[in-house]
Amino acid sequence: MRRTLTTVLSAALLVGGLTVTVAPAAQAGIITCEPAQLRQQAAQLDRKADELQHLGERTAAAKAHQNAEALRRQAKACEDAENNAH
Repeated sequence: MRRTLTTVLSAALLVGGLTVTVAPAAQAGIITCEPAQLRQQAAQLDRKADELQHLGERTAAAKAHQNAEALRRQAKACEDAENNAH
């Protein structure tokens, strides 16, 4: 029971954290691209994934690592788009 509760709470925190950071810009209709902030969020997710792995929550840890990698790819795409625009 404890493991299931931990998994559910961890997943909710991960999804909630990503939603909170993306929602304000989306609501305003403004698309911003801040690679440094995206990489910082990815690092935070990696740390969270390491904690989950340590707790034995392998599935949640893998999901967190996937989300972190997606943020890094988004940061790279932002940088590439910015470099091509100049």
